Amino acid sequence: MAARRLSHRVDVVRPSPTLAMNNRAAQLRKEGRDIIPLSLGEPDFHTHETVKAAGIAAIEQNFTKYAAPDGCAELKVAIREKLQRENGLDLGVDQIVVGSGAKIVILAALFSILDPGDEVIIPVPYWVSYPDLVALAGGMPRFASATEATGFKVTAEVLESLSPNFLCD
Repeated sequence: MAARRLSHRVDVVRPSPTLAMNNRAAQLRKEGRDIIPLSLGEPDFHTHETVKAAGIAAIEQNFTKYAAPDGCAELKVAIREKLQRENGLDLGVDQIVVGSGAKIVILAALFSILDPGDEVIIPVPYWVSYPDLVALAGGMPRFASATEATGFKVTAEVLESLSPNFLCD
């Protein structure tokens, strides 16, 4: 038998539904259909010139080194100020993590807190990758319905129906 080249973890990862939707949209566009793909979360416009200029200026000022593992300190301060000003949240910069995207930050968090077989409750609706991220980290996804009627917030009753021992008395 040939040697296995990949970890068994990859067996739990399914093909990306997001990429499948995006590929289908590209195919339909090739066929002449007027398609606005909403699958990847990318805008349908190019980066604004001021943002491009700021990126070029940062490179010219040698802002080209690795950031701290939890994100650029100046950006974390700016996020803290925004959260305090606009959301009334009083967080320390040590409570803020900045990454290259939500999925990798969520995956890192899951790997740091899950043991094999731990259940993770995912509110529905959810981003299509969340169950795979949980499974990749060794957890078992459970789904909690969150509807428009509840403002898309999971209720205590829904949580209790999923796991009666989840809620504390």
